[in-house]
Amino acid sequence: MKKINFMITAAITITAFAACNTPANEQAKKDVTNLNEYVDSVDKLTLVYTTANWQQVDEGYQERAIKAEEALATLEAADKEKVAESKAQYATLKANYEAKLKEQEAADKMKTDLGTGASPMNTAPDYRMALRNRLFGEGKIGADMKFDFVTANNILGVYKNFVNTVADNKSNYSREDWDEIKVLYEALDTRKNTVEKDLAGSDNRQIAGLKIRFATIKATNRGGTKGAENEKAKQ
Repeated sequence: MKKINFMITAAITITAFAACNTPANEQAKKDVTNLNEYVDSVDKLTLVYTTANWQQVDEGYQERAIKAEEALATLEAADKEKVAESKAQYATLKANYEAKLKEQEAADKMKTDLGTGASPMNTAPDYRMALRNRLFGEGKIGADMKFDFVTANNILGVYKNFVNTVADNKSNYSREDWDEIKVLYEALDTRKNTVEKDLAGSDNRQIAGLKIRFATIKATNRGGTKGAENEKAKQ
């Protein structure tokens, strides 16, 4: 763990040095740079796929992301764009890491089953891809988590479909579904930050209303009926 921390922080030590003696706007730029370089460092690391390892990586990201978010008000458009790009890059890294972690866990379980003579379970369909197809349309979001298809002209429709689909199926989602929905929603919000400069004011207001609706649905239904049933089955 100490080695991972050293590798990630080494690249940003120079930019963080003497930050306390810089003006507010200079510190804001440093916070953005720290976030950008941290995400780039994680992207270049050869990661070990364990829950504990990712938790450590995520804690480092959240610390820097919070500082960058707090600095947004003092940033220029170019720096805001960098923050949005880093958030999108990290969302992709997180989705890919979690997918590989599940693959590894499934492979380890299969080896264990074969070693004990147990019959391995049938591989379940990729719930992430099925969920993405329902929320954004068939084949729109792949494993790379790219949202390039979302533009200022169609983003309102994308939000509407996303929120309406979640509303219609809220009671059927498992906890895993909600975790994936949260990742996708954050990635969509990040894409909105990228295209917002070209977004019509009326569309922006409607999206704000949809965001409030989604927040309410998530707060009152996380885990859903399906999630509750799964929890009971484990007991």
